[in-house]
Amino acid sequence: MTGCPPKRVRILIAAPLPRVFTYEWCLRETPAFGQRVIVPWGNRQRVAMVHSVVETSESPEEFELKAVTACLDDGDLLRGDWQRLIEFAADYYHYPLGLIALECLPKALRVLNAKGVEPVMVAKSREYANAAQTKRDCVTESHIAGRMEQAEPDSNWVAPRKAKPVAPSKFRLNDEQQSALTALAETHGFCSFLLHGVTGSGKTEVYLHAIAEKVAAGHQVLVLLPEINLTPAAQKLYEERLKPFKVVVLHSNLAELTRTKAWFLAATGVADVVIATRLGVLTPLPRLGFVVVDEEHDPSYKQQEGMKYNARDLAVILAKQRDVPVVLGSATPSLETWQKAELGQYKRLSLTTRAVMGASLPHVELINTANFKPKEGLSEPVMQALKATYEAGKQSIVFLNRRGYAPQLMCEACGWVAGCKHCSTHMVWHKREKSLRCHHCGAGQRVPSHCPDCGNQDLTGFGRGTQRLEEVLALLMPEATVLRIDADSTRNKGQVEALLEQAHSGEADVLVGTQMIAKGHDFANVELVVALNVDASLFSHSYKAPERLFAQLMQVAGRAGRRASEGTQSARMVVQTRYPDHPLFAALKAHDYPSFAAHELQGRLEARMPPYSYQAMIRADHKNLGNCLEFLKLAKSLGEDLARDEGVVFICDPVPLTIVRVAEVERAQMLVESESRPALHRFLNAWLLALWAMKTSTRWFVEIDPAEL
Repeated sequence: MTGCPPKRVRILIAAPLPRVFTYEWCLRETPAFGQRVIVPWGNRQRVAMVHSVVETSESPEEFELKAVTACLDDGDLLRGDWQRLIEFAADYYHYPLGLIALECLPKALRVLNAKGVEPVMVAKSREYANAAQTKRDCVTESHIAGRMEQAEPDSNWVAPRKAKPVAPSKFRLNDEQQSALTALAETHGFCSFLLHGVTGSGKTEVYLHAIAEKVAAGHQVLVLLPEINLTPAAQKLYEERLKPFKVVVLHSNLAELTRTKAWFLAATGVADVVIATRLGVLTPLPRLGFVVVDEEHDPSYKQQEGMKYNARDLAVILAKQRDVPVVLGSATPSLETWQKAELGQYKRLSLTTRAVMGASLPHVELINTANFKPKEGLSEPVMQALKATYEAGKQSIVFLNRRGYAPQLMCEACGWVAGCKHCSTHMVWHKREKSLRCHHCGAGQRVPSHCPDCGNQDLTGFGRGTQRLEEVLALLMPEATVLRIDADSTRNKGQVEALLEQAHSGEADVLVGTQMIAKGHDFANVELVVALNVDASLFSHSYKAPERLFAQLMQVAGRAGRRASEGTQSARMVVQTRYPDHPLFAALKAHDYPSFAAHELQGRLEARMPPYSYQAMIRADHKNLGNCLEFLKLAKSLGEDLARDEGVVFICDPVPLTIVRVAEVERAQMLVESESRPALHRFLNAWLLALWAMKTSTRWFVEIDPAEL
């Protein structure tokens, strides 16, 4: 108001600086947390966010402050519960709060156009959400008669009445499913559940029934999925089963206007069910009443850029802060989650049998490649199994978690291997596209006509990827339809849905693919799964490699035999390996996750590895590896006194990454460990302040609970 002295406000900026910034507030609006504003930043205007008002008793700034230019909204969508979540994330992951607050918004809400004003799609999206809210408020009993049952009004419900979908009641639950549903339905307030069910046990059906109860009571539900390609089928299923409630999808591949509209529907409370990938956990949900994390073990829940958060872990924190139940579902839970269930911190719900009557888990066979030498990657027993399955009119899946035609292109005359000019790794040969491509930086080039070193024109692919396997199978079974599903065949919009439709319809006889086909898909006619090239993970430098391999094999095995078997053909999984006596395969053959988990946890305990210790990784990036190592050595020296003060924090020596150079940038890292999580974070709080104060040309960041060592 004119004549009033200006206020001072703390502003969050999307900048890699661990602080808030003070500005003058001379606008008519009352400042409050969550308001998006425009502020001068350097020589341009930027979208920022109000954090708080500076109290008059606080000491004044010693220099002249810039003023907030304009206010874009009143902060009605970003309330205190959302503030608590992002502040927890900033503290736990030691990441600038301003970056979290702005970067988890749709791009249209955090950028200005060339004229310095907000994109038109923001206003369109807000109007769309308001119109949807108005339409919802106008719903009457006559509109929904015959489609749902009516119940008593609920104060939390945006429409005038509660309503219960009738669709889920058509699907009868077995005793185990009903027991799990009862436990979820009877829970009021926060509780973490582990829904541990074998593949095909009907975990999704339990989710649907529980979600139907929650939305009928006037609550929003957040459903997290690990990968974008799982969202189309999930959206279709949830919309069919939860009519007339509003289901929206949020993920990074959506068109910007579509994503912005979906975000507004979620943030205004219009959407009843939000299906999202990991970023969805940071979406404001005013009516949240239930959280589902499907395939909770999946490493895709760990963000690899920016704030390296784990969406599964934040989902548990979100549920705790909002005092609502959360269910983590998996056939192969992460060892961290399994240990919490063993200790009673999570309540375990078990589904031990397949939900479809007559369906059974596949019989697992191990083919010793020492006795049956593979030809073009396939042993004789595998080829016979594929032909027999085709002749029986059933589908097969051949799982190879390596895309491209061949991992390397080489010259047998002189030993030249096609390497990436920008990374310390080989380029992958993509034969159909006649190109070489780096799977780390994305660089590509045409396949050379001859060896650049000796001129030999006979260049050879070494190793096998899904493209080569597809070619081999087409020659082996010319009468069969072979379909490849991987990141290359689904690169363009709509290809994932089209290929999966072919797979589900039965058009394809053999599905070749990577982990994209290993989880979440209910293929009715698949009776054989073949797993190739699995041995590398048995002896990987990563302590998590066996856990991930077991999960992949259990998940892909679960695509077979999901319906009652007809005739003599029964579900099978065939694994080619040079090490059939490895303990991992014994547990796989028995479909015995608990014994595998017990074995792995004992090894982790003896080695004092997570979940029996806590870790942080500091990584340095520079065009010169020497600069990376020099920075990390200095960082270690700064931290050693602080580590001694804590007494239980250990700083390892810095080392280069296994693939040291990616996209012309060389990388090194240093691990920090402790058996006390509070001690580790106290150390990091002090240590990172010292590192922020350092002047260095080396880019660095910290990762909490690192996914890879």
